[in-house]
Amino acid sequence: MRSILRSLHIHAKKDTEVSRSGRDPKAFYLIAEPGYPNYGDELIAGEWLSLLGKYYPETPVVVDCARPGPAAVILRDKHPHAIFTDTLRRLGTENPFPYDGPINDIAGFVGEALNDEGIAPNYASGIRLLQHGVQSIHMLGGGYMRGDWTCNLSRLAIGPWAHERNIPVAATGLGLMPIKGDSLRFAQQSVKSFDVFTVRDVPTQTALQGELMGDAADTVKVAPDDCFVNGLEGCYASPEGLPDVMVCIQSDFVVEQQALFEQVRRTLERWGVEKDDAIGVVECNPRIDYPILPYLSERGYSNLRFFPIIDVLEKGFPARAGQRWLSTRYHPHILAAAKGCSGSFISVDSGYYDVKHDAVIRMGSRWTQNLLGQPIPLAGPGFRDEILAQKYSAQIRRNVSTIYPRLV
Repeated sequence: MRSILRSLHIHAKKDTEVSRSGRDPKAFYLIAEPGYPNYGDELIAGEWLSLLGKYYPETPVVVDCARPGPAAVILRDKHPHAIFTDTLRRLGTENPFPYDGPINDIAGFVGEALNDEGIAPNYASGIRLLQHGVQSIHMLGGGYMRGDWTCNLSRLAIGPWAHERNIPVAATGLGLMPIKGDSLRFAQQSVKSFDVFTVRDVPTQTALQGELMGDAADTVKVAPDDCFVNGLEGCYASPEGLPDVMVCIQSDFVVEQQALFEQVRRTLERWGVEKDDAIGVVECNPRIDYPILPYLSERGYSNLRFFPIIDVLEKGFPARAGQRWLSTRYHPHILAAAKGCSGSFISVDSGYYDVKHDAVIRMGSRWTQNLLGQPIPLAGPGFRDEILAQKYSAQIRRNVSTIYPRLV
């Protein structure tokens, strides 16, 4: 145990909270979902790592995610003493129950394994780290724990477990929709144990508060998306040379891909985009966001510029004031609208993506909704208030001040 934490940071300051050995600093434990990659998940994890590296440079950070290997490389420059693991993810998937099987069975296994490493001996090192080497646990925001993804949702079992051990535990900026039935009841019970629990959309708050009473109901608060924790400072690419028109169109969660792509073509025509005008095609998820490019090329659009996910991660998000955007994805909607870009969004999955985009509208976007098969709207304006990002940053930091008091 000591060797693990010593490798994270050998020269800890004397006032850092220490492990039972009295020598090694206890870690901040973050639960997130970078590594696939999927731009929003990398953005959120990277922003929190950067912030903690700035205000707590002497404190190690452990990031628990589904794909720790790729995540460690993608986020390697975000924090001086971060390590990556997949303990909770593995416990949620490597158990006696079917993948995405009954939530109570899977979550029950997770809780038992965290108390008894012998139940999951392959992950005993990670379990011991949680038991003895962390000073707080923080579940970062994102939509990676919707109700039907029970392997992922089972990670909420960390709340009751941490509460029993007097370990501060928080969740910020989560989106759990769609969620119902046993998954909803499990989440409602788990939330009671969190010291802080904020969500990024009103439907998630409403669902979780459904059977909660008193102080427990007050625990669930609506907050901005976690990507705003640093006010989006440093998140954007250089504006030089960026096209005036940008599209980010996914091919997953789509029932009728051809209908979606046809809507994109019709929108470009409605907006007066000529076949030889420069159009940027942004990829937030490898391969999944690429097919729109050959589709447009086959329809005669000859000046297409591709922004692969690796460039978006390394060079910044390619939005600048004056652009028009068409996006199915949530975080491109946020970042482009916050930059002042006008745009329109297409929701590809009822109950999931429509909730996401509605949340961006609540945060300040004035983009228009673009419905398949319906008349094409013109692009709506972005955020009205340019300082909203800074306001959101302060709000998010205040919400976790009990865990990270230096942030406020």
